[in-house]
Amino acid sequence: MRPLRNGPWIDTRQGDAMRKAIAPIVALIVAGAGLATFFALRTSPEPVMSTYFLMDTVLTVKTTGGDAATINEHLHALASDVDSMTSYYKAESETARVNAAAGKGPVSVSPEYAALVKAAVAVEAIDHGSTFDIAISPLSSLWGFTTEDFRVPAAKEISDTLAYSHSDQLVISGTTVQLRDHRARIDLGGIAKGYSLDVMEEYLHTIKLQPRQVIVDFGGNLLLYSGGRKHDWKIGIRDPRGQGIIGYVRSGDAFVATSGDYERYFERNGKRYCHIIDPSTGYPGTLNQSATVITDIQPMHGAIGDALGKVFFCSPAETQRSLFQTVESQGIVGIVLVDAAGTQSTLGPITFVPTAAQ
Repeated sequence: MRPLRNGPWIDTRQGDAMRKAIAPIVALIVAGAGLATFFALRTSPEPVMSTYFLMDTVLTVKTTGGDAATINEHLHALASDVDSMTSYYKAESETARVNAAAGKGPVSVSPEYAALVKAAVAVEAIDHGSTFDIAISPLSSLWGFTTEDFRVPAAKEISDTLAYSHSDQLVISGTTVQLRDHRARIDLGGIAKGYSLDVMEEYLHTIKLQPRQVIVDFGGNLLLYSGGRKHDWKIGIRDPRGQGIIGYVRSGDAFVATSGDYERYFERNGKRYCHIIDPSTGYPGTLNQSATVITDIQPMHGAIGDALGKVFFCSPAETQRSLFQTVESQGIVGIVLVDAAGTQSTLGPITFVPTAAQ
């Protein structure tokens, strides 16, 4: 893959094409901008911190060693290129072109874009699109999450919209993408930030004067990079219903992604409606408060882990273990789950240390 060139939302809101065909899964998830706490070893020289706003969220890059300021700027540029390619809102993006041609025929896209869509579809196939689906966008719009005009739709509106809000509307052939129904839309927002981290990590490997470590925090998706030298990253898991963290896990270099119901949501009559729509029902997910997936550093694990966060967030406890067994050979370090009642659990060979035990 070549480098590309070039809140609380609490009612008020807060290359060459992919190197390989995507193996169906991996995972990631942990706190985002200002949501996770990292306890990284202090090194010299002092780290350079840069903060940007991109993809409707905060991108923070903290680099220690090497030409840190230049590295930060280049990582931002790479993420901006991914945004230009995948954005749901930018008229010139490949997503916008595909959506504008819905019901009219296939659209030629870049190899990178086609491979990213295929990666998303591979994740969907894990459970037949019942927990993650890039074609769910019309439902997100119905609930007001794309316009911020929040509402609770009638049951019939939801069922009618569900009929054309699944990936059976999507046809991928080589580097063409087509939507069958003129009302269908896709949105890569559930995978694009993770993919940005993949592109960043690949670039970091090419730098001759290697940085000592890089921490990228992209709105809930993290890249922890030290070139394999650091094995004791401490990753704090945010409290979904309070301030601070509920505990932490340790990891080597990794991608981390968190899907939760606490950043983008609105309330009606005392009920919380989050932005993660359950494709099986058309309603916002309610089974879990957060799902944090941690994966090792491999090509496309950032993207797939980002998507898998939604899979585990929308899955009941009785299926999460079998889902994990399906994907654990694909580089998953572990998963931390907080269910609707606030009960914490883990999957995989990780140890969760609660805050009270520190």
